[in-house]
Amino acid sequence: MLNRIRKKLIPAQEMEEEVDNIYAILPPSGTIIGEATEEEMEKAAELEIRHMAFMRLQEMNIQFDGVSYKELLKDFQDFETDSSKFWRGISRRLSVPYDWPTRIDHAIGLIYIGEHDLNEEEEEEEEEEEREN
Repeated sequence: MLNRIRKKLIPAQEMEEEVDNIYAILPPSGTIIGEATEEEMEKAAELEIRHMAFMRLQEMNIQFDGVSYKELLKDFQDFETDSSKFWRGISRRLSVPYDWPTRIDHAIGLIYIGEHDLNEEEEEEEEEEEREN
């Protein structure tokens, strides 16, 4: 199965040519752009777990006192710092813009473009233009 998937890999975007808009060259959702190392897979899973824990905590709508709030804020800041460092490293290694919604499959290690609606909006605009003509 992995051999079949590997055939769909696209080469990393070379940023040698000048680009006015990084989203103009954004591949469609699900496009495989690389493979993660074991360490990257573990770190991505760890960050996902921390993210989900914070999301669930927010959904609980708990009231915090000042000290608890400061501790939790520090935890959020640490998470955001760790996450930013990790994804900047992935983006740099793959030579893709940091703002692209990249994801890692924790089971098989594929790095792919996550869900986005930027290309869909562009396609809808093109379809509207075609209908008008």
